[in-house]
Amino acid sequence: MLSPKVKAWYVNLLEPVTRTSLRFGVHPHVLTILGFGITLLSAILFGMGAFRWAGLVLFIGGTCDVVDGHLARVSGMKSLFGALLDSTLDRYAEIVVFIGIAVYYLTRVPFSSLVQVWVIVVILGLSGSLMVSYVRARAEGLGQECTVGLMQRPERVICLGVGALLGEFYFPVALVLIAVVSNVTAFSRLYYIWKRSTDAP
Repeated sequence: MLSPKVKAWYVNLLEPVTRTSLRFGVHPHVLTILGFGITLLSAILFGMGAFRWAGLVLFIGGTCDVVDGHLARVSGMKSLFGALLDSTLDRYAEIVVFIGIAVYYLTRVPFSSLVQVWVIVVILGLSGSLMVSYVRARAEGLGQECTVGLMQRPERVICLGVGALLGEFYFPVALVLIAVVSNVTAFSRLYYIWKRSTDAP
């Protein structure tokens, strides 16, 4: 969904942060863990119903996730463990954010059948988000590149963040988008690999 030009523009926008981190000898792992901690704070804010603050903090955590990878590349500190740590904490970050959202609906909203619907939407959104990443990782483990689809992690962060900044009235729209499009993306990746495997000689 986000074009490479947009991603490159954002990375260039954060170049001063990367240079400052490099100057002070900040290790990419520190930024990875810091980004997870900030995202954990966002999850707590979601659970409290402070949607706009949660959205803002989520964007800050997502920015750390961008900077740590760029810092690892420019500093020559890329490593297999760093890549694994980053991917692992990314998954945990998504899990805690969706748990925070579920906590909000279960504890801050008067219980009704509508609450049950939104909790199911949260579960579907989390499931789709994890499966998008899993199908790509599994495909790459089988030697196939698989980046097709519309709802990858940057898009999910933007969708949740913008929805939260718009407030709790509009936030369910973001949830539904993620629940639907992320699962469609996961299945489109399955279809993509199936087509490649059947078309192969």
